[in-house]
Amino acid sequence: MVRLNGMPAAVDETERRAGSCHPDVRGPMITWADRLVLYALVGLAVVLFSATGAGGEGSLVRVEGDAGSRVAPLDQNATFILKGPLGETVVLVQDGAARIVLSPCPHKVCVGMGAVSGAGQAVVCVPNRVVVTIEGSTPASTDAVTR
Repeated sequence: MVRLNGMPAAVDETERRAGSCHPDVRGPMITWADRLVLYALVGLAVVLFSATGAGGEGSLVRVEGDAGSRVAPLDQNATFILKGPLGETVVLVQDGAARIVLSPCPHKVCVGMGAVSGAGQAVVCVPNRVVVTIEGSTPASTDAVTR
């Protein structure tokens, strides 16, 4: 390596290929061992989340609005239209999950929450006062999930 005033002027090609450990030479920032540890941690996180992240099996869906509430089996497809102070909210129960597909609320957060299927999970449209709750015999392993 050639130095000018104490600073490295050029990095020898052989040092670059070898990934020199000299502090003045910038080598690879992530080694294969770092990648191996990173992949192992990501894999462990996926396994733990899939084993414990979802709630228990839900068997009923409860849909509540200003006009009252209805309960239906979660394994049967159904559509509920509930009237609220802003208008009508449409709840779709399909393939063992329930979700709000249409709402007159301004930000559509409830529509963006997606489907819920585990016992204890819920989708709420606060502006239109609609609550969709999954009920079941197996309690959920988590208290709440925010999205």
